[in-house]
Amino acid sequence: MNSVNKIYISHLKLYLTGLLILVVQSVHAQDFESLVKLAWKNNKQLNSKNFQLESAVSSLKEAKAMYGPNLQIGLLYSLAEGGRKINFPVGDLLNPVYSTLNVLTQSNNFPTINNVEEQFLPNNFYDLRFRITQPLYYPDLAINKKIKSETIVLKNLEIKALKRIIVKDVMNAYFSSVAARKISEIYWTSDSLLTEAKRVTQSLIKNGTALPTALSRIETQMATLSAQKYDAEAQIRNADHYMKFLVGETFVESILIDELPVVESFIYNEREEILQMNQGSKMLSLALEKEKNFYKPKLGLQLDLGSQDFDFGIEPYVLAGLNVEMNLFDNNKHIYKKSSVQADMTAIQLQKNYTEDQIGLQINIAKENLQAAVKQAETYKIRITAVEKMYSEVLKKYKEGSVNYLELLDAETQSTQIKLHYTLARQNAWMKWAEYMYATASFPIE
Repeated sequence: MNSVNKIYISHLKLYLTGLLILVVQSVHAQDFESLVKLAWKNNKQLNSKNFQLESAVSSLKEAKAMYGPNLQIGLLYSLAEGGRKINFPVGDLLNPVYSTLNVLTQSNNFPTINNVEEQFLPNNFYDLRFRITQPLYYPDLAINKKIKSETIVLKNLEIKALKRIIVKDVMNAYFSSVAARKISEIYWTSDSLLTEAKRVTQSLIKNGTALPTALSRIETQMATLSAQKYDAEAQIRNADHYMKFLVGETFVESILIDELPVVESFIYNEREEILQMNQGSKMLSLALEKEKNFYKPKLGLQLDLGSQDFDFGIEPYVLAGLNVEMNLFDNNKHIYKKSSVQADMTAIQLQKNYTEDQIGLQINIAKENLQAAVKQAETYKIRITAVEKMYSEVLKKYKEGSVNYLELLDAETQSTQIKLHYTLARQNAWMKWAEYMYATASFPIE
Protein backbone atom coordinates (compact mmCIF):
# COMPACT_ATOMS: atom_id res chain seq x y z
CA MET A 1 0.00 0.00 0.00
CA ASN A 2 1.54 3.34 -1.09
CA SER A 3 1.88 6.39 1.17
CA VAL A 4 -0.94 8.26 -0.55
CA ASN A 5 -3.44 5.52 0.21
CA LYS A 6 -2.22 5.33 3.80
CA ILE A 7 -2.77 9.07 4.25
CA TYR A 8 -6.21 8.83 2.69
CA ILE A 9 -7.25 5.91 4.89
CA SER A 10 -5.97 7.61 8.05
CA HIS A 11 -7.95 10.76 7.25
CA LEU A 12 -11.00 8.72 6.38
CA LYS A 13 -10.86 6.90 9.71
CA LEU A 14 -10.46 10.20 11.51
CA TYR A 15 -13.66 11.53 9.96
CA LEU A 16 -15.76 8.41 9.99
CA THR A 17 -14.83 6.63 13.24
CA GLY A 18 -17.82 6.61 15.53
CA LEU A 19 -19.94 8.49 12.98
CA LEU A 20 -22.98 7.60 10.95
CA ILE A 21 -22.34 4.99 8.25
CA LEU A 22 -24.61 4.14 5.35
CA VAL A 23 -25.32 0.52 4.50
CA VAL A 24 -27.99 -1.07 2.37
CA GLN A 25 -30.68 -2.23 4.75
CA SER A 26 -34.37 -1.67 5.23
CA VAL A 27 -35.40 1.41 7.19
CA HIS A 28 -38.60 1.65 9.16
CA ALA A 29 -40.09 4.27 11.42
CA GLN A 30 -39.23 2.23 14.52
CA ASP A 31 -35.53 2.42 13.58
CA PHE A 32 -35.61 6.05 14.65
CA GLU A 33 -37.43 5.30 17.90
CA SER A 34 -34.47 5.54 20.29
CA LEU A 35 -33.16 8.70 18.62
CA VAL A 36 -36.59 10.30 18.61
CA LYS A 37 -37.20 9.48 22.28
CA LEU A 38 -33.89 11.11 23.13
CA ALA A 39 -34.96 14.23 21.23
CA TRP A 40 -38.31 14.26 23.02
CA LYS A 41 -36.56 14.00 26.36
CA ASN A 42 -34.19 16.91 25.67
CA ASN A 43 -36.56 19.27 23.86
CA LYS A 44 -37.17 22.30 26.09
CA GLN A 45 -40.31 23.36 24.23
CA LEU A 46 -41.78 19.90 24.71
CA ASN A 47 -40.86 19.94 28.39
CA SER A 48 -42.72 23.25 28.67
CA LYS A 49 -45.78 21.61 27.12
CA ASN A 50 -45.53 18.78 29.65
CA PHE A 51 -45.68 21.28 32.50
CA GLN A 52 -48.74 22.84 30.88
CA LEU A 53 -50.28 19.37 30.90
CA GLU A 54 -49.50 19.03 34.61
CA SER A 55 -51.23 22.37 35.16
CA ALA A 56 -54.32 21.09 33.33
CA VAL A 57 -54.35 17.93 35.46
CA SER A 58 -54.18 20.04 38.63
CA SER A 59 -57.05 22.18 37.34
CA LEU A 60 -59.16 19.05 36.89
CA LYS A 61 -58.41 17.97 40.45
CA GLU A 62 -59.44 21.43 41.61
CA ALA A 63 -62.72 21.15 39.67
CA LYS A 64 -63.45 17.79 41.31
CA ALA A 65 -62.66 19.23 44.75
CA MET A 66 -65.37 21.86 44.24
CA TYR A 67 -67.96 19.16 44.97
CA GLY A 68 -66.66 18.73 48.52
CA PRO A 69 -67.38 20.76 51.67
CA ASN A 70 -65.56 23.94 52.59
CA LEU A 71 -64.67 24.76 56.21
CA GLN A 72 -63.91 28.28 57.39
CA ILE A 73 -63.34 29.87 60.77
CA GLY A 74 -64.50 33.41 61.47
CA LEU A 75 -64.12 35.74 64.45
CA LEU A 76 -65.86 39.05 65.02
CA TYR A 77 -64.96 41.18 68.04
CA SER A 78 -66.35 44.69 68.43
CA LEU A 79 -65.78 47.67 70.69
CA ALA A 80 -68.24 50.53 70.28
CA GLU A 81 -69.06 53.90 71.76
CA GLY A 82 -71.89 56.22 70.74
CA GLY A 83 -74.11 55.79 67.80
CA ARG A 84 -77.80 55.08 67.83
CA LYS A 85 -79.51 53.96 71.02
CA ILE A 86 -82.61 51.93 71.71
CA ASN A 87 -84.96 53.23 74.47
CA PHE A 88 -86.99 50.71 76.48
CA PRO A 89 -89.66 52.45 78.73
CA VAL A 90 -89.44 49.72 81.34
CA GLY A 91 -89.83 52.15 84.26
CA ASP A 92 -92.90 53.81 82.79
CA LEU A 93 -94.50 50.42 82.26
CA LEU A 94 -93.63 48.68 85.53
CA ASN A 95 -93.34 51.41 88.18
CA PRO A 96 -97.17 51.89 88.52
CA VAL A 97 -97.58 48.16 88.89
CA TYR A 98 -94.74 47.93 91.41
CA SER A 99 -96.22 50.80 93.43
CA THR A 100 -99.61 49.05 93.63
CA LEU A 101 -97.95 45.81 94.68
CA ASN A 102 -96.03 47.57 97.45
CA VAL A 103 -99.32 49.03 98.78
CA LEU A 104 -101.06 45.69 98.66
CA THR A 105 -98.21 43.88 100.33
CA GLN A 106 -97.44 46.77 102.66
CA SER A 107 -93.76 46.39 101.78
CA ASN A 108 -91.04 47.85 99.55
CA ASN A 109 -90.20 44.62 97.79
CA PHE A 110 -90.87 46.19 94.38
CA PRO A 111 -88.45 49.08 93.91
CA THR A 112 -88.78 51.88 91.41
CA ILE A 113 -86.79 51.21 88.21
CA ASN A 114 -85.57 53.57 85.53
CA ASN A 115 -86.22 53.43 81.82
CA VAL A 116 -83.49 51.51 79.91
CA GLU A 117 -81.41 53.10 77.16
CA GLU A 118 -79.36 50.45 75.27
CA GLN A 119 -76.57 51.31 72.82
CA PHE A 120 -77.38 49.85 69.37
CA LEU A 121 -73.75 49.00 68.47
CA PRO A 122 -72.48 46.04 70.55
CA ASN A 123 -69.60 46.89 72.83
CA ASN A 124 -67.05 44.30 73.97
CA PHE A 125 -68.89 41.67 71.94
CA TYR A 126 -67.45 38.64 70.11
CA ASP A 127 -68.81 36.11 67.63
CA LEU A 128 -66.62 33.07 66.93
CA ARG A 129 -67.88 30.49 64.44
CA PHE A 130 -66.91 27.57 62.22
CA ARG A 131 -68.79 27.71 58.91
CA ILE A 132 -69.28 24.62 56.74
CA THR A 133 -70.60 25.10 53.21
CA GLN A 134 -71.57 22.21 50.94
CA PRO A 135 -72.84 22.62 47.36
CA LEU A 136 -75.88 20.44 46.74
CA TYR A 137 -76.90 21.30 43.19
CA TYR A 138 -74.55 23.42 41.07
CA PRO A 139 -74.92 22.60 37.33
CA ASP A 140 -71.88 24.73 36.47
CA LEU A 141 -69.62 22.53 38.59
CA ALA A 142 -70.34 19.47 36.45
CA ILE A 143 -69.72 21.37 33.22
CA ASN A 144 -66.57 22.94 34.61
CA LYS A 145 -65.23 19.49 35.48
CA LYS A 146 -65.94 18.26 31.94
CA ILE A 147 -64.20 21.28 30.43
CA LYS A 148 -61.13 20.71 32.58
CA SER A 149 -61.10 17.05 31.58
CA GLU A 150 -61.31 17.93 27.89
CA THR A 151 -58.53 20.48 28.37
CA ILE A 152 -56.22 17.65 29.40
CA VAL A 153 -57.04 15.81 26.18
CA LEU A 154 -56.34 19.00 24.21
CA LYS A 155 -52.97 19.50 25.93
CA ASN A 156 -52.04 15.90 25.14
CA LEU A 157 -52.85 16.50 21.48
CA GLU A 158 -50.70 19.64 21.47
CA ILE A 159 -47.83 17.58 22.86
CA LYS A 160 -48.31 14.89 20.22
CA ALA A 161 -48.39 17.49 17.44
CA LEU A 162 -45.10 18.94 18.66
CA LYS A 163 -43.61 15.47 18.99
CA ARG A 164 -44.49 14.73 15.36
CA ILE A 165 -42.69 17.88 14.21
CA ILE A 166 -39.66 16.85 16.27
CA VAL A 167 -39.71 13.42 14.60
CA LYS A 168 -39.47 15.04 11.16
CA ASP A 169 -36.71 17.38 12.33
CA VAL A 170 -34.69 14.50 13.79
CA MET A 171 -35.01 12.44 10.61
CA ASN A 172 -33.96 15.38 8.43
CA ALA A 173 -31.05 16.17 10.75
CA TYR A 174 -29.89 12.56 10.57
CA PHE A 175 -30.12 12.44 6.78
CA SER A 176 -28.24 15.75 6.54
CA SER A 177 -25.54 14.44 8.86
CA VAL A 178 -25.14 11.29 6.78
CA ALA A 179 -24.99 13.28 3.55
CA ALA A 180 -22.40 15.72 4.97
CA ARG A 181 -20.10 12.86 5.90
CA LYS A 182 -20.63 11.14 2.58
CA ILE A 183 -19.72 14.36 0.75
CA SER A 184 -16.56 14.64 2.84
CA GLU A 185 -15.73 11.04 1.94
CA ILE A 186 -16.21 11.83 -1.77
CA TYR A 187 -13.82 14.77 -1.54
CA TRP A 188 -11.21 12.63 0.19
CA THR A 189 -11.60 10.01 -2.51
CA SER A 190 -11.20 12.70 -5.15
CA ASP A 191 -8.11 13.97 -3.34
CA SER A 192 -6.67 10.46 -3.48
CA LEU A 193 -7.35 10.27 -7.22
CA LEU A 194 -5.71 13.64 -7.86
CA THR A 195 -2.72 12.68 -5.73
CA GLU A 196 -2.30 9.56 -7.84
CA ALA A 197 -2.68 11.66 -11.02
CA LYS A 198 -0.02 14.04 -9.71
CA ARG A 199 2.37 11.16 -9.06
CA VAL A 200 1.81 9.77 -12.57
CA THR A 201 2.27 13.23 -14.11
CA GLN A 202 5.55 13.75 -12.26
CA SER A 203 6.73 10.43 -13.61
CA LEU A 204 5.67 11.36 -17.15
CA ILE A 205 7.47 14.70 -16.89
CA LYS A 206 10.65 12.91 -15.89
CA ASN A 207 10.25 10.65 -18.89
CA GLY A 208 9.66 13.67 -21.11
CA THR A 209 6.17 12.62 -22.16
CA ALA A 210 4.31 15.37 -20.28
CA LEU A 211 4.71 19.09 -19.79
CA PRO A 212 5.00 20.88 -16.41
CA THR A 213 1.77 22.67 -17.32
CA ALA A 214 -0.09 19.44 -16.68
CA LEU A 215 1.34 19.22 -13.16
CA SER A 216 0.45 22.86 -12.50
CA ARG A 217 -3.13 22.28 -13.61
CA ILE A 218 -3.49 19.21 -11.39
CA GLU A 219 -2.09 21.09 -8.38
CA THR A 220 -4.58 23.90 -9.02
CA GLN A 221 -7.38 21.34 -9.04
CA MET A 222 -6.07 19.92 -5.76
CA ALA A 223 -6.05 23.40 -4.19
CA THR A 224 -9.67 23.92 -5.24
CA LEU A 225 -10.54 20.53 -3.80
CA SER A 226 -8.82 21.42 -0.54
CA ALA A 227 -11.13 24.43 -0.14
CA GLN A 228 -14.12 22.18 -0.83
CA LYS A 229 -12.93 19.77 1.86
CA TYR A 230 -12.80 22.60 4.39
CA ASP A 231 -16.37 23.51 3.51
CA ALA A 232 -17.41 19.85 3.82
CA GLU A 233 -15.85 19.67 7.29
CA ALA A 234 -17.77 22.82 8.28
CA GLN A 235 -20.99 21.20 7.06
CA ILE A 236 -20.25 18.15 9.21
CA ARG A 237 -19.74 20.35 12.26
CA ASN A 238 -22.94 22.26 11.50
CA ALA A 239 -24.84 18.97 11.18
CA ASP A 240 -23.39 17.86 14.51
CA HIS A 241 -24.40 21.14 16.16
CA TYR A 242 -27.95 20.76 14.89
CA MET A 243 -28.11 17.14 16.00
CA LYS A 244 -26.87 18.14 19.44
CA PHE A 245 -29.52 20.88 19.55
CA LEU A 246 -32.22 18.30 18.81
CA VAL A 247 -31.14 15.28 20.85
CA GLY A 248 -28.64 16.75 23.30
CA GLU A 249 -25.78 14.64 21.95
CA THR A 250 -23.44 14.88 18.96
CA PHE A 251 -22.74 11.17 18.65
CA VAL A 252 -25.74 9.00 17.90
CA GLU A 253 -26.07 5.37 16.99
CA SER A 254 -26.10 4.65 13.27
CA ILE A 255 -29.39 3.74 11.66
CA LEU A 256 -29.30 1.30 8.80
CA ILE A 257 -31.08 2.73 5.78
CA ASP A 258 -31.54 1.75 2.17
CA GLU A 259 -29.77 3.58 -0.61
CA LEU A 260 -33.15 5.05 -1.54
CA PRO A 261 -36.56 4.99 0.16
CA VAL A 262 -39.32 2.81 -1.18
CA VAL A 263 -42.26 4.77 -2.51
CA GLU A 264 -45.31 3.23 -0.93
CA SER A 265 -48.68 4.34 0.33
CA PHE A 266 -48.47 4.75 4.09
CA ILE A 267 -51.46 4.11 6.29
CA TYR A 268 -52.95 7.53 6.90
CA ASN A 269 -53.65 8.34 10.52
CA GLU A 270 -55.68 11.35 11.55
CA ARG A 271 -53.39 14.27 12.22
CA GLU A 272 -53.26 15.92 15.62
CA GLU A 273 -54.33 19.22 14.08
CA ILE A 274 -57.72 17.72 13.17
CA LEU A 275 -58.07 16.04 16.55
CA GLN A 276 -57.34 19.36 18.27
CA MET A 277 -60.13 21.01 16.31
CA ASN A 278 -62.51 18.20 17.26
CA GLN A 279 -61.54 18.75 20.86
CA GLY A 280 -62.02 22.50 20.56
CA SER A 281 -65.50 21.93 19.13
CA LYS A 282 -66.34 19.63 22.03
CA MET A 283 -65.23 22.25 24.55
CA LEU A 284 -67.34 24.90 22.82
CA SER A 285 -70.33 22.57 23.10
CA LEU A 286 -69.76 22.43 26.84
CA ALA A 287 -69.55 26.22 26.98
CA LEU A 288 -72.88 26.39 25.15
CA GLU A 289 -74.40 23.92 27.61
CA LYS A 290 -73.22 26.13 30.46
CA GLU A 291 -75.10 29.11 29.03
CA LYS A 292 -78.24 26.99 28.70
CA ASN A 293 -78.14 26.44 32.47
CA PHE A 294 -78.64 30.16 33.09
CA TYR A 295 -82.07 29.78 34.72
CA LYS A 296 -81.32 26.64 36.69
CA PRO A 297 -81.15 27.18 40.47
CA LYS A 298 -78.08 26.66 42.62
CA LEU A 299 -78.53 24.99 45.99
CA GLY A 300 -76.06 24.97 48.86
CA LEU A 301 -76.06 24.03 52.54
CA GLN A 302 -74.51 26.22 55.22
CA LEU A 303 -73.89 25.28 58.86
CA ASP A 304 -72.46 27.61 61.53
CA LEU A 305 -71.13 26.24 64.84
CA GLY A 306 -69.90 28.85 67.29
CA SER A 307 -70.27 31.00 70.37
CA GLN A 308 -71.10 34.68 70.95
CA ASP A 309 -71.52 36.89 74.01
CA PHE A 310 -70.50 40.10 75.72
CA ASP A 311 -67.45 40.31 78.00
CA PHE A 312 -66.09 37.01 76.61
CA GLY A 313 -68.84 34.90 78.00
CA ILE A 314 -69.59 31.55 76.37
CA GLU A 315 -72.94 31.12 74.65
CA PRO A 316 -72.76 28.28 72.08
CA TYR A 317 -75.07 28.28 69.08
CA VAL A 318 -75.83 26.29 65.93
CA LEU A 319 -77.20 27.90 62.78
CA ALA A 320 -78.14 25.91 59.67
CA GLY A 321 -79.28 27.39 56.40
CA LEU A 322 -80.14 26.46 52.83
CA ASN A 323 -78.91 28.84 50.13
CA VAL A 324 -80.86 29.09 46.91
CA GLU A 325 -79.71 31.26 44.00
CA MET A 326 -81.43 31.67 40.66
CA ASN A 327 -80.72 34.03 37.79
CA LEU A 328 -83.71 36.04 36.64
CA PHE A 329 -82.35 38.74 34.38
CA ASP A 330 -78.94 39.77 33.05
CA ASN A 331 -79.91 42.15 30.25
CA ASN A 332 -79.61 39.29 27.70
CA LYS A 333 -75.88 38.83 28.31
CA HIS A 334 -76.18 35.03 28.37
CA ILE A 335 -78.13 35.09 25.11
CA TYR A 336 -75.40 37.09 23.39
CA LYS A 337 -72.79 34.74 24.78
CA LYS A 338 -74.69 31.73 23.43
CA SER A 339 -74.75 33.35 20.00
CA SER A 340 -71.02 34.00 20.23
CA VAL A 341 -70.27 30.38 21.15
CA GLN A 342 -72.48 29.07 18.35
CA ALA A 343 -70.63 31.29 15.87
CA ASP A 344 -67.30 29.97 17.18
CA MET A 345 -68.54 26.39 16.71
CA THR A 346 -69.47 27.09 13.10
CA ALA A 347 -66.12 28.78 12.50
CA ILE A 348 -64.11 25.89 13.93
CA GLN A 349 -66.06 23.38 11.83
CA LEU A 350 -65.32 25.35 8.66
CA GLN A 351 -61.67 25.66 9.71
CA LYS A 352 -61.56 21.92 10.26
CA ASN A 353 -62.96 21.26 6.77
CA TYR A 354 -60.34 23.58 5.29
CA THR A 355 -57.53 21.94 7.28
CA GLU A 356 -58.64 18.48 6.15
CA ASP A 357 -58.49 19.62 2.53
CA GLN A 358 -55.12 21.24 3.19
CA ILE A 359 -53.70 18.07 4.74
CA GLY A 360 -55.05 16.00 1.85
CA LEU A 361 -53.23 18.33 -0.55
CA GLN A 362 -50.10 18.13 1.58
CA ILE A 363 -50.16 14.32 1.43
CA ASN A 364 -50.57 14.27 -2.35
CA ILE A 365 -47.78 16.81 -2.86
CA ALA A 366 -45.49 14.97 -0.43
CA LYS A 367 -46.01 11.69 -2.29
CA GLU A 368 -45.38 13.30 -5.69
CA ASN A 369 -42.24 14.99 -4.36
CA LEU A 370 -41.02 11.70 -2.92
CA GLN A 371 -41.55 9.85 -6.19
CA ALA A 372 -39.80 12.60 -8.16
CA ALA A 373 -36.87 12.73 -5.71
CA VAL A 374 -36.35 8.96 -5.87
CA LYS A 375 -36.42 8.95 -9.67
CA GLN A 376 -33.96 11.83 -9.79
CA ALA A 377 -31.57 10.03 -7.44
CA GLU A 378 -31.86 6.84 -9.49
CA THR A 379 -30.74 8.69 -12.63
CA TYR A 380 -27.53 9.70 -10.86
CA LYS A 381 -27.04 6.31 -9.23
CA ILE A 382 -26.92 4.34 -12.48
CA ARG A 383 -24.26 6.73 -13.86
CA ILE A 384 -21.80 6.29 -10.98
CA THR A 385 -20.45 2.94 -12.16
CA ALA A 386 -20.11 4.26 -15.71
CA VAL A 387 -18.10 7.36 -14.76
CA GLU A 388 -15.87 5.35 -12.42
CA LYS A 389 -15.13 2.92 -15.24
CA MET A 390 -14.51 5.83 -17.61
CA TYR A 391 -12.04 7.40 -15.18
CA SER A 392 -10.14 4.13 -14.80
CA GLU A 393 -9.86 3.83 -18.57
CA VAL A 394 -8.76 7.46 -19.01
CA LEU A 395 -6.17 7.11 -16.23
CA LYS A 396 -4.80 3.99 -17.86
CA LYS A 397 -4.52 5.77 -21.23
CA TYR A 398 -3.00 8.81 -19.50
CA LYS A 399 -0.28 6.63 -18.05
CA GLU A 400 0.31 5.31 -21.56
CA GLY A 401 0.40 8.84 -22.92
CA SER A 402 -2.50 8.39 -25.31
CA VAL A 403 -4.69 11.09 -23.64
CA ASN A 404 -3.75 14.45 -22.17
CA TYR A 405 -4.20 15.76 -18.64
CA LEU A 406 -7.32 17.75 -19.54
CA GLU A 407 -9.21 14.56 -20.35
CA LEU A 408 -8.00 13.04 -17.09
CA LEU A 409 -9.14 16.03 -15.04
CA ASP A 410 -12.45 16.09 -16.87
CA ALA A 411 -13.01 12.40 -16.09
CA GLU A 412 -12.13 12.97 -12.42
CA THR A 413 -14.44 15.98 -12.22
CA GLN A 414 -17.30 14.03 -13.77
CA SER A 415 -16.76 11.17 -11.32
CA THR A 416 -16.74 13.52 -8.32
CA GLN A 417 -19.69 15.59 -9.49
CA ILE A 418 -21.94 12.64 -10.25
CA LYS A 419 -21.23 11.20 -6.78
CA LEU A 420 -21.99 14.57 -5.18
CA HIS A 421 -25.19 14.93 -7.19
CA TYR A 422 -26.28 11.44 -6.15
CA THR A 423 -25.48 12.06 -2.48
CA LEU A 424 -27.50 15.28 -2.44
CA ALA A 425 -30.33 13.67 -4.43
CA ARG A 426 -30.32 10.73 -2.03
CA GLN A 427 -30.49 13.08 0.95
CA ASN A 428 -33.34 14.95 -0.70
CA ALA A 429 -35.22 11.69 -1.36
CA TRP A 430 -34.97 10.63 2.28
CA MET A 431 -36.04 14.08 3.46
CA LYS A 432 -39.06 13.86 1.15
CA TRP A 433 -39.75 10.45 2.71
CA ALA A 434 -39.68 12.08 6.18
CA GLU A 435 -42.08 14.76 4.92
CA TYR A 436 -44.42 12.06 3.59
CA MET A 437 -44.24 10.27 6.95
CA TYR A 438 -45.17 13.53 8.67
CA ALA A 439 -48.01 14.37 6.29
CA THR A 440 -49.61 10.94 6.72
CA ALA A 441 -48.98 10.85 10.51
CA SER A 442 -47.42 7.41 10.02
CA PHE A 443 -44.88 7.61 12.84
CA PRO A 444 -46.42 6.22 16.06
CA ILE A 445 -46.57 8.89 18.77
CA GLU A 446 -46.83 7.88 22.40
